[in-house]
Amino acid sequence: MNTIKYLKPYLIFLLLLSNHLKGQNSAVILKELTVTTKDFVKNRPPMHGNPGMFLEDWEEKKNPKIKLSDSIINFDDLSTVYCEVDFSKPLTKISKYVYGNNLGHWTNRKFLENDKFIFNFKDAGFNVVRFPGGNASNDYFWDAENISQCPEGTPNIIYKSDFKKTTSPKLGNQGSYRTRPEDYYNFLLKSKSTGSICVNYSYALYSEIEDEDERVNKAAEYAASWVYDANIKRNLNIKFWEIGNENWGKWQAGYNVKERGIIDPKKYGEHCRIFIEKMKAIDPTIKIGVVGYQKPKTRNPVQKKWNELVIPEIIGVADFYILHDYYAKYGAILQPKEMLAAIDTTYSHIKVVNQIIEKYTDKEKGFLPIALTEFNTRSNASISKNDGATNVSHCSGIFFAHAIGEIIRQGIGMSMVWDIENGYKDGHDHGMFASSKENGVEWLSPHPSYFHFYYYNKIFGDSYYESLTTNSNIRIHSSTFSTGEAGLVVVNISDKEEIVEIELKNIDAKESAGVFEVYNKNPNSRRTGINNFFTNNDAGGPENFKKIKANQLIIKNNVIKLVSKPFSANYILSK
Repeated sequence: MNTIKYLKPYLIFLLLLSNHLKGQNSAVILKELTVTTKDFVKNRPPMHGNPGMFLEDWEEKKNPKIKLSDSIINFDDLSTVYCEVDFSKPLTKISKYVYGNNLGHWTNRKFLENDKFIFNFKDAGFNVVRFPGGNASNDYFWDAENISQCPEGTPNIIYKSDFKKTTSPKLGNQGSYRTRPEDYYNFLLKSKSTGSICVNYSYALYSEIEDEDERVNKAAEYAASWVYDANIKRNLNIKFWEIGNENWGKWQAGYNVKERGIIDPKKYGEHCRIFIEKMKAIDPTIKIGVVGYQKPKTRNPVQKKWNELVIPEIIGVADFYILHDYYAKYGAILQPKEMLAAIDTTYSHIKVVNQIIEKYTDKEKGFLPIALTEFNTRSNASISKNDGATNVSHCSGIFFAHAIGEIIRQGIGMSMVWDIENGYKDGHDHGMFASSKENGVEWLSPHPSYFHFYYYNKIFGDSYYESLTTNSNIRIHSSTFSTGEAGLVVVNISDKEEIVEIELKNIDAKESAGVFEVYNKNPNSRRTGINNFFTNNDAGGPENFKKIKANQLIIKNNVIKLVSKPFSANYILSK
């Protein structure tokens, strides 16, 4: 193994100062001292998951095209971080379904008329879109315009949060504002995405039909009727279906039903078998997921027993297991470092599931592919208080630069951001596109989070490779295209600038690469910059971001060297 020139600047300064005082030749000493061995960080969790059936329709990505600017990055400054990527063997093929998003039924259906938004969404490469919620899924009646059109037993009032909150049934075809199923279908066709529909499981619990078997069968038949409408009647080939949403949470409809009590995880698993049987009788090609619980520890008795009671019931019939994560304690005010460091818990989602599979079934770990059908960062920081990184901040965008790569690296088969468009209040907004309530920016303008999906789609290939680094604050996500190009994402999750040297091993890396730097010196800003271009608006990215050319990055002897600014992401494509 060759040694590499690598030394921290402060050490260099001290050594040169010492030698100057001794009257020694600093140039000679420096040349001798900048040779050291590689001291890689060794605590990165290994891959825990297996994309499984999500790779059944895996496709090669070929011939990525980017335009290069006249700006050339080429310097020989001493490196502060050394990284290495070995392209001899991929860690995993990349499921195209890790690039997904959620569309809420509450979204103004006029979004379909916004061509700029449609093109932006399509260009970011979102291959799967989930509907109609979230929490709304469990009190949503997809084909009803009024309560009389809901299935038998639908109550006028649905209770949540241990009867402290109530809601009326949400009707799929009610009013002139909300997104209907047919609007969702049209969006899938326009964006060339497949769907993931979350059917109403909790109707099986809160229906006014007294007999449990009849109640469950009616609910399963109602779910199957949606499969029929989408895939048989309309021939839409919606691939993924989910049975309920976060049913282990007291905020869900059906969690606690008067005179019937709190949800039983074992019965949920039993009911899922009935749902799966009836739904697949309509369309045997669909893939159906079952709700899981993602945290290793909880005081809630339902959540504590959820996986061990559900998984044995569904292990032979479900196609995938559903987890959600927002990478922070609810209500926490996150600083940039905290927001980005939380991503390192991604492996724990899969570990929790695998431990249950091995302990309570005869299957091996990885048997159930994982779908992270909701994920995002979550911070209770506010713009007005400037007390941390909000969900619409530049830092929130950098979160996705690292999270997407780590989701792929951990073998998650499908993931969806929560969500496309939401509500806005003082920086609180999970929407990837701006709400009409947000000041200083047009409705459906991309938030900082959007641009990272856009550049992943542009420069990241079809196979993922492991990387090594000497600094845990510098995260490298590496890929190749089937035509030989290498695509890398270099993420700096710290507040310190580093000079990063990356050796590309066992690949013909050519002599140059293109690079898009996503950066803002203020991580809490609502604005994000691309190759030093910024928007004139108060939030988002450059207006003409699709016309921004990549800066040229010189590759010498398969080595890339670049400056990694604090809280930044560099998207690199070898040419």
